Amino acid sequence: MGLNITLWIVAAYILFSLILVPIQYNYITHLKETDKKLKELGLTKDEYYEKMSFETQVLTFSVQGNLLFLGANLFATLLYNWKQQKN
Repeated sequence: MGLNITLWIVAAYILFSLILVPIQYNYITHLKETDKKLKELGLTKDEYYEKMSFETQVLTFSVQGNLLFLGANLFATLLYNWKQQKN
């Protein structure tokens, strides 16, 4: 019985992660574009984050640091890198 419940939880987490992949993919694409803009402007990431509003900093931390999004972040990063290699 315990193994069955564990498998259902893992399956639900994988499904949840797959549903979130498009959102995380767009976020990663935006981060890469922002990195390019920062290089053009000569800003470091620290300077960029200091200029962010508090609300944006909290949202960024939530998206990057939440363990719930770890699977979606991993899948989206792999997808982004795979698409960049094809181009």
